[in-house]
Amino acid sequence: MAAKRKPRKSARASRTGAEVQMVEMLHRIWLAGLGAVSKAQHGAPQLLEDLIEEGARLDTQARGAARKAVTDVLGTMQKGVRSRIGQVRGRTSEALDNLERMFQVRVHRALSQLGVPSSEEIEALSKRVDALNTSIDKLARARNHAPKPRSRASAARKTQPAMPPAP
Repeated sequence: MAAKRKPRKSARASRTGAEVQMVEMLHRIWLAGLGAVSKAQHGAPQLLEDLIEEGARLDTQARGAARKAVTDVLGTMQKGVRSRIGQVRGRTSEALDNLERMFQVRVHRALSQLGVPSSEEIEALSKRVDALNTSIDKLARARNHAPKPRSRASAARKTQPAMPPAP
């Protein structure tokens, strides 16, 4: 059994109304251009040259306008993108700062629960130890410079009268 072929739609039938109008307008412009070239070649070669110069001038203007339009659009888009990037950077920075603060608070809380002294407590203890060391050094210096006390035995001999030797 032979497979049935679906009838193909013509190229014109598959196009929308706007596309058909656009194609027809382009075709008419093409035909007008061909007619102008033909008349210029037969009628006046100078007219052909004038039309070529005019076409080149219009082409240059159109390209310049297109470049300017594209440049303006790109500039506007770049400004928008930069603005959005700045906003995202700001939000990201804030989020990271908040995350860092939360991390520090939780670590501090965990260390406190474990009984680990904080840096402020360690610093205070270090100052106290330094003060104690300073006091000990002063006492040691004062002790080294003070006259040495006599021993009790030598002090007792001086205070007791000498006993005569036994007979």
